[in-house]
Amino acid sequence: MSSPRKPEFHLPHPQTLSADLAPAQPTLYLPKVELGRLFGILLRRGWLIVLGMVLAVSAMWFYLKKAPKFYESTGSVEVRSHTPNLLNIDGLGPEDSKDLEQLRTIERNMRSTALLLRVAKANQLLEASDFAPPGASEQGVVELLGKRTRVELDRGTRVVMLTVEDTVPERAKRLVESLVTEYDLWMKDRREELARQASGGLAAEEGKLRAEKLEAAARLQKFREEHPVPGLGGGDGAGSVGDQLGALNTQLTQAKSERLRLEAEYEAFKKFDPEDPDSLAGIATGNRADEVQSQLRSLQAAELEFAAIKERYLHKHPKYKEKASEIGVLKANLAEAVSSAGQALEKKYHVARENETKLVGEVTRARDVAIGVEGVRAQFDVLKQESDAAQELHASVDKRLRETILASAVAASSLSWAEPPFVPEKASKPSKKVLLPVAAFAGMMGGMLLLVGLELGDSRIRDSAAAARATGVPLLATLPQMEPGGEGDMVLLSNPGSQVAEAFRRLRAVLLPPASRPGSQTVLFASAMPGEGRSMCALNHAVSLALKGQRTLLLDADMRRPGLSRHHVSHEFGGLGDCLAGESDPSKACFPTALPNLYLLSSGPIRSDASELLSGTRFPALLEDAYRWFDAVVIDSPPVMAVSDTLALARYADRTCMVVRQGASERKSLRKAADLIRSAGGNLMGFVWNDLPARSSARQSPEPVVPFSRPSLSQASQTANHGESPRVSPPDRPTHAIP
Repeated sequence: MSSPRKPEFHLPHPQTLSADLAPAQPTLYLPKVELGRLFGILLRRGWLIVLGMVLAVSAMWFYLKKAPKFYESTGSVEVRSHTPNLLNIDGLGPEDSKDLEQLRTIERNMRSTALLLRVAKANQLLEASDFAPPGASEQGVVELLGKRTRVELDRGTRVVMLTVEDTVPERAKRLVESLVTEYDLWMKDRREELARQASGGLAAEEGKLRAEKLEAAARLQKFREEHPVPGLGGGDGAGSVGDQLGALNTQLTQAKSERLRLEAEYEAFKKFDPEDPDSLAGIATGNRADEVQSQLRSLQAAELEFAAIKERYLHKHPKYKEKASEIGVLKANLAEAVSSAGQALEKKYHVARENETKLVGEVTRARDVAIGVEGVRAQFDVLKQESDAAQELHASVDKRLRETILASAVAASSLSWAEPPFVPEKASKPSKKVLLPVAAFAGMMGGMLLLVGLELGDSRIRDSAAAARATGVPLLATLPQMEPGGEGDMVLLSNPGSQVAEAFRRLRAVLLPPASRPGSQTVLFASAMPGEGRSMCALNHAVSLALKGQRTLLLDADMRRPGLSRHHVSHEFGGLGDCLAGESDPSKACFPTALPNLYLLSSGPIRSDASELLSGTRFPALLEDAYRWFDAVVIDSPPVMAVSDTLALARYADRTCMVVRQGASERKSLRKAADLIRSAGGNLMGFVWNDLPARSSARQSPEPVVPFSRPSLSQASQTANHGESPRVSPPDRPTHAIP
């Protein structure tokens, strides 16, 4: 054995240790998205996604079996641009549908609550238990019918599409037909109501004119009876006075006719409702009436736009306020136009009445003159003209009244079927083609959410990248999975060509001290939790150094639970604990192994004061003595999170290597263990990733045990003193030193 290299060797201070191999950012090389980890998560927990999809599709299938089926019947009607006016009566024709606003009005009316209520009553939906729940009110039935009914104006055409959904296919078809039928009846009722309002004034005037006609005819007949003059009904003998009287009577008749016409229009205008555009049916066309109609159409267009704005904006929105203000202005303008038209008609009426009064006076005076000049013939002519005028005026008003009533009864419909509805053969809702894929997608998303939640809640270290992020140091080596029962072997001896043996050679190359620091010869193997392969890594690393030709001391520092030397712990030879307590000589606990250049310092019997012994001054002295005889020292330590012994060892080790086993440690524990080693002054260089999964109760792997083939060094020295040739101790070594 060679002589000591350094008679005086001192341990480096913990603060002088530096991470020679650790980069500034050890996790910088890790990818942001790890496809391998994602694939592993899918392999491990992908059944959750499949289970979610199966459950969601099964639930949806059960719902589809139990849910009521709805059948959809569709039809379309065409809105005529010019509805035929059968009687050609101005002001009483059907609605004009040439404008888009009118088409939208028809569309809106066909889905109004009033029409839906008529349809519900016509089809006995209020009593149908299979349409609405029992005890449902009219409003509830109408709302349900409105939800099942769609009325849409086909863009760019004059066709209105009608669609009704119902659980009974025949009833769905009847409801579509009933929408058109009831709409026509509803419009007819509205026209009749407007005609009644418009004919009210005409009926009163007709009665008055009938009385005047009868009275004029009676006066004429009485005059004939009182003046039996031959030729009284003829036209002979009429002079200039008769012509003047005739002209005045003609003017008086015209004035009276004008006054009656204005009076009828004024009475009808007073009953005009600005909110109902059809109330102008009884008013003859004129400048004032056209102005009111124009203002009313502008107001209706603005209200339609305002209805669309109210569905999109709130009352404080600028567009909402602007349109509301515009409607207020239009309403004011309409009111002003109505007032102006009424005042103008009233003035015309008063002027006509005054003109009639004046003409009556003129006729009276002319009659007196005619009576005095022409006598009885002139009086007869006057009476006859009055009778004829009264009869003509009555006939005109009576004709107008009859036409108004008849026009409301025989007005043609503006709708005609473009595509009549049919009885649906297949249910439209619920749709299996839509709901089943949606359920599968929802189940997949639910399974993915559960997968992500479980994965985030799983704090186990399952890959080397997670271990690098937790420890903050780089990966030094990866140990592939070993054959069953191979964890306790010296892999470099039992299977030197395996990938595991090559991984330990790579670890040896990484942990060798640089040329600038040849004295860095202590390597500490630590782990956060028990069972991560720490002792196996320490043993095989020491074997790799011994095979390289370095005299290596494998120090079993786990005095709580002896591992590498558990089969050789005895009170006869002692161990590390006894040496640190001063109860035994270190040479009795140091054993040569079956491999040349590899020696084991036993941990000794289990001790409860291990932390105090390792924190004392004898452990660094022991290391200084070992550095005189060994090229490298490999220390196997207890788990960091179990006891504090490793923290006392880390400050004296040149390099500390963490061993992380797949699924054995949690991120929090591993991060805390790495921080504790750094806080204690240890030089944490990196970690070894043990790819063998964590042990389970059903699978226990053997722990490594160092085989011995020679006696302890103290026995070897005694043998050398009796003349035998010792192979491992120097001739001048002190008896208390570790070779």
